Amino acid sequence: MPRLPSLRALGRSVFSLRRLSIKRRLLAAFLITSLLPVAVVAIYSNQKYEASITNKLSASSTQVLDQLAQNTTRELEQYETLSETIIINKLIQGGLPKFTKMADIEKSELRTRIKDELGQQIFSISNLSNVIVLTNDGQSMFDLGFELYPEARIRELTTLVADSKSNAYWTGIRNNRGSSRIALSRRIFAENNLNRQIGYLIIVIDEKVFSRNTYESVDLGEGSSIYLSDAAGVVVSSLSPAIGQGSLYQEKVFEGVQARRQASREERAFYADVGGERTLVTSSYIRSADWYLVGMIPRSFLVSELSVLRHNVVLICLLILLLAGMLAMWIYISISGPVRKLLQYANQVRMGQLQQKIGPSYPDEMGILAETIDRMVGRLKELIYQVESEQQAKRDAELAMLQAQINPHFLFNTLNSLKWSAMLGGNDAVSQGIASLSELLRNTILVKEELIPLDRELDNLTHYATIQRIRYGDSFELEFAIEDELRDCLVPKFILQPIVENSILHGGGDEGRSVRIKVTGERDGARVRIRIRDDGKGFDAAEAGLRGTTHAKLSGIGIGNVDERIRLHFGVPYGLTTASVVQEGTETTIVLPIVLKGERDDVQNTDRG
Repeated sequence: MPRLPSLRALGRSVFSLRRLSIKRRLLAAFLITSLLPVAVVAIYSNQKYEASITNKLSASSTQVLDQLAQNTTRELEQYETLSETIIINKLIQGGLPKFTKMADIEKSELRTRIKDELGQQIFSISNLSNVIVLTNDGQSMFDLGFELYPEARIRELTTLVADSKSNAYWTGIRNNRGSSRIALSRRIFAENNLNRQIGYLIIVIDEKVFSRNTYESVDLGEGSSIYLSDAAGVVVSSLSPAIGQGSLYQEKVFEGVQARRQASREERAFYADVGGERTLVTSSYIRSADWYLVGMIPRSFLVSELSVLRHNVVLICLLILLLAGMLAMWIYISISGPVRKLLQYANQVRMGQLQQKIGPSYPDEMGILAETIDRMVGRLKELIYQVESEQQAKRDAELAMLQAQINPHFLFNTLNSLKWSAMLGGNDAVSQGIASLSELLRNTILVKEELIPLDRELDNLTHYATIQRIRYGDSFELEFAIEDELRDCLVPKFILQPIVENSILHGGGDEGRSVRIKVTGERDGARVRIRIRDDGKGFDAAEAGLRGTTHAKLSGIGIGNVDERIRLHFGVPYGLTTASVVQEGTETTIVLPIVLKGERDDVQNTDRG
């Protein structure tokens, strides 16, 4: 039964709503039904619009980064081309193998010749800072430039290029003054034997000039930033002071970039937390240098255009709020007016002013209610008139009953006079008969209780037998065997007389035999069993149809009526049963609950439930 709890919960919620006034309920209903759809549509459109803007900007940003990556690749290729020219130079190829054995004057002359031969070509590229040629043991053979670098960092570059898969290793470097530079490191092999390494070449580029030539002019949006990182995530070049060169910036961001290196353009963009702000990150891979060009766009910029939309939504909600409040008040007035009129009319009815009517109204629910109340008041007036008429009739009946009480007293006084006359005349049988008739009539007319003690019911039966002996003489004998504790039990009155009367009238038969009638009572648990047995001629119960036959006697009560009265009082488990055998007699059993005075209602309710 899963619906019952839900129905109960619904009933409780409706009851809680009844604690609010109609005005507040109407206002809340209008606000919910008007503002809720607007809010849902606004939230849904905001999300969809933001997703659309994000997708479009991420696609365009990725496309821009791909174009910048191509520009960067072309920029790097010119330095790699220059490095190839330097590596295959005859002076470099011939001087490196024997440089350590040269005298100082020879080294100086070699450097001068190399500078004269390559200087013009090297300085044709404006953003070069240094061109360094080293021997295998790290001794500087040629250094064309104006900046100095930490020796440890230079040695580290030679190690890195030696471990690189390709003979070109790009990375960031800082000079002794802390300025950011970009370095290309290459190994120099002998021209006549490519398996023999004879030295190293390091070309240092000005990072600011490099960034200006590649990506500085591109703006992805307010608050956005672009930077270059190597394969380890170390920043090579950046325009933002917050993104320092030579350090690993936002490791989580780089892991996401690296994981999407081979992804399609649409899948390379993702959201990440950068400096406590949700940021859209996109990237492009530069294969020649094993670099990543990373672009970051703050979400605040992406949704900046939504602020106008949100402002308009707020204005619309306020306008709807005002209109809904006005509409709710208008409808409330259309309801509260008739309600107040009904309340005033109800107070008039409470004060007994039933002559007025509400009058004509509109054909809505309140109008129908007003018409119903008018009809109800009209019916109430009719009922009041009817009650007044019935009260008058009741007073008349009470007066008639008072007058009628004279007759039973007159009857009992007359019977009492006859009894004393019979006694004075020595006719005891007539005297006893008149006394029994008087008591029997008194219990019939004056005693109004339906349930009487069993002892009084036995007295009534004794009086009845005394009266019958005047007519039938000694044709029957009546005896009792009742347990004393049962004499106070309550039983319906006149339940024994019809049964005994049947034994007297039909038990003896035409041959005039004497019938012995015995009434016994015994307790059976919470019940009492009363048996009335005679030794008369008996009958065939199937033919007689006893339960369908009613014999109207002195009390006006038949045997079938006794059974019906018992069942009406105490329920189906109780009643009367009759068993008879031809020429042997008849036995009638009455089963009743043990009911004492004061327990009647409890027992009746229990037995009938």
